[in-house]
Amino acid sequence: MATTIAAAPLSITVTESIVINGQSMGGSNTLAIADVTEVFKRIVTVPTTEVTLYSTHDTDVGGSVFDDDLVKYVRITNKDDTNFISLRITSDSGGSDEFVYKLNAGESFLLYSHDTSMTASTGVAGAVDANIESVEALADTAEVDCELFVASI
Repeated sequence: MATTIAAAPLSITVTESIVINGQSMGGSNTLAIADVTEVFKRIVTVPTTEVTLYSTHDTDVGGSVFDDDLVKYVRITNKDDTNFISLRITSDSGGSDEFVYKLNAGESFLLYSHDTSMTASTGVAGAVDANIESVEALADTAEVDCELFVASI
């Protein structure tokens, strides 16, 4: 089967806007990611029990499973106006290497690739270069809607 999907560049712009004492102190940065051929976007209702937002694998790709080498950008946005969610990011290092990030109401969490270095210990010594294997979410007090956007080449 020959694809009819043409690769396209993804443009990501992060802008801060603030005026302090009459002076603009904000900024704007744009990054272009070439040759994006797959985009996954959905609203996920995150319950108070942990659920997988997406995972990666080198061979069994489909649905919300992506090739970790091809993921180039991920945005997770907490769409709630009150409650936070906890994001658990786990590596494929074969150990228990992970970290948990608190995403407050209205905030976004961005990843620009799946290359990472993390360790299960408290120090940085012995950190393992690995790829992100899964991203799970857990709502704190009540269900929270979050928006997931994944782009890959």
